[in-house]
Order: sequence, then structure tokens, then C-alpha cells
Amino acid sequence: MPIKNIAIQEYGENIHLFRVTEDIEVFDGHLALLVDHLLNHIKVLVAIAHAPGGPNLAKAIKKHPTLTNRNLDVRSPERILQADCIRLLDSLVELSHLTTDSENKRQVTFELEELRKAVPFLDYRYEDDPYPSDSERE
Repeated sequence: MPIKNIAIQEYGENIHLFRVTEDIEVFDGHLALLVDHLLNHIKVLVAIAHAPGGPNLAKAIKKHPTLTNRNLDVRSPERILQADCIRLLDSLVELSHLTTDSENKRQVTFELEELRKAVPFLDYRYEDDPYPSDSERE
């Protein structure tokens, strides 16, 4: 995977930002949405665990009922998101098998909709993100 080191001058200090990118190719639109959902969750997980917060992160967190209402779960936000990522990965494996047969299209659509109810899409974007919102493509 390409890793780009971007030096940022902030408050008189050099800060290094590392951007990790990779293209992931799938042969089904449902799987593409699922991969996008998973990668977006990973972005939020990294931001919560490592990066300073900001308005975009706060906006993304508000879309997750368990992260918004801390009385629902005693786990840390990182553990909640990690569990979501594991569920998304499990679903990716299951849906990959279903998408090999075009007769399963309805089932795949149903499974993806149910998954999105259980694991909300957070649509987290970085500041000055040049790409359109993921929710605009879905």
C-alpha cells in the first residue's frame, strides 16, 4: 500500500501526517458498499484512538447510537468500533459467497440493509476532504 508522508507546519512545529491509500477491487456493487462501510469505520476507529477530535468526528459519532448513549454499553468507544469492524468483516465474507450467484441479489440487498441497521454508516470525512460524501453515492 502506498504511504505518503505529509509534513504540516502547525504552531511552529513540523507535524507528520501519514496517508495510507489502497484501491480495493470487487465485482459487485453491494460488496463495494460494504467495503466502503468497513473502511469508514476503520477511519473513525483510528481517529478516536489516535487523532485529535474535530467537528467531523463528532458528527460521525452522533450517527452511532451506542457511542452517543454511553449508558447502552460499558465498553470503550474503540472496542465498540472494533466489534463493528469484526461484524462488517464477517458480513463481507458471507455476502461474498452470496454474490457469486445472481439469483441471490434480493437476499444480498436484504442482508446489507439489515447490517446497516445494526452497524450504522458513520460517513466520517477528514477536514477539506476532496471526495464527495460517501452517503451521496449510496
